[in-house]
Amino acid sequence: MSITFKKIDKEDFLEMRRKFLENYKSLDDFDLNEAIRFHKSLPDYKNFQKMLEKSIQDNIITTEACSKETLLEDLIKNLNTLHRVGQANFLSIIIDSHTRENRYDNAKTILEDSIKSNKSLLNGFPLINYGTKLARKIINDIEIPLQIKHGSSDARLLTEFTLLSGFSAFDGGGISHNIPFSKSVALKDSLENWKYVDRLVGIYEENGIKINREIFSPLTATLVPPAISNSIQILETLLAVEQGVKNISIGVAQYGNITQDIASLLALQEQIQFYLENFSFKDIHISTVFNQWVGGFPEDELKAYSLISYSATVSLFAKANRIFIKNIDEYSKNSLGNTMINSLVLTKTILDIGNNQNLNNYEEIILEKEQIKKETSQIIEKVFTICDGDLRKAIVDAFADGIIDIPFAPSKYNIGKMMPARDKEGMIRYLDIGNLPFETFIQEFHHDKIKERAINENREIDFQMTIDDIFAMSQGKLINKK
Repeated sequence: MSITFKKIDKEDFLEMRRKFLENYKSLDDFDLNEAIRFHKSLPDYKNFQKMLEKSIQDNIITTEACSKETLLEDLIKNLNTLHRVGQANFLSIIIDSHTRENRYDNAKTILEDSIKSNKSLLNGFPLINYGTKLARKIINDIEIPLQIKHGSSDARLLTEFTLLSGFSAFDGGGISHNIPFSKSVALKDSLENWKYVDRLVGIYEENGIKINREIFSPLTATLVPPAISNSIQILETLLAVEQGVKNISIGVAQYGNITQDIASLLALQEQIQFYLENFSFKDIHISTVFNQWVGGFPEDELKAYSLISYSATVSLFAKANRIFIKNIDEYSKNSLGNTMINSLVLTKTILDIGNNQNLNNYEEIILEKEQIKKETSQIIEKVFTICDGDLRKAIVDAFADGIIDIPFAPSKYNIGKMMPARDKEGMIRYLDIGNLPFETFIQEFHHDKIKERAINENREIDFQMTIDDIFAMSQGKLINKK
């Protein structure tokens, strides 16, 4: 195993940055020193990382809600409502899909139409088209920290505007915001794009500005085995801290089975610390986030809120530092206000009731945690064995060979041979291992778990299991039995 970690030299990066931003000089002056002064002028309660650290110190599990309005005043109004009425501790802004894909002219045209019609016609907020000055109005008008959430494989310009505007948190990575989102973006290119992003964050950190970098854990949000998500988060964390990122949020997107959800987060925390220490990365602050159910919700409102309630309960016992709240209308309405407030109040009530309870010592959780760690280790160590100094290249090769394989990802750079399904307890297992580098005992473990379910339901072991499981939660079930 030979891995070389090397931070881009500061002067080399600033020259790289100058050449990149030359293409966009009509949009902003991109004054880095002025942006740093603006961040330093903001009170601590508007810095995402500082308030996250305070909540951790105070042993408080916090909530985060999101809004995706196109119009500036509507966005500000909605965000303030989510905080003042819904009691959200953190807020995030969803970026529109045209901006995510660097189609800024398209976003500009639709923004102009939105302003004329006084309707949100984009599926998110076009930050770049509003520009730094107007974006700072959001920072000034909102009373709690803000995060930018997007899904861009090339987030260089978006990150520049994010940080210039005074936002102190955003999510993503070269793997997690490419393979699950894009069909034809080369993994090699997205990893290089995010190398720029992480070095830019490192520059802010070197100037005393705390920036939270959240690794995007849900991926395709469709039966993703914990070891796949955890492996990717470990790799993206190593690439980020290499370039000077100091504050990382890692997490779990709810899998459905409470034992597996808790075990996954515990395993990830332990293994992240192991690899950071193994490669001598020091002074890295790791926090955790639990994403409530990311898939489809039942059409029946009571069943949908039952799923929110279940998600809130699981997130309580997972003991994540922060909970990303979902709402039942996310995919059908542009405005996230009313139903999001319901989800926030419901979740906070459960947190208030159960904050002192603990499930982390249950034997089943420990067993599942160790199983996830074994699988994750075998994936990570295999990537390391094919690494000849360049971890990014090794990651590209690992995806090409199926060493890492994300289920149902659209990217042509993802081999797509591995197939998941649930076992009879509802934990996500492997119906088909594909090319994952698992030893025989792990393959047998998963085969036995799937076989046990097949016998229990008197059914064949086939792809229909996977199909049934994909749609189960939207029908108000964890396992869709035949």
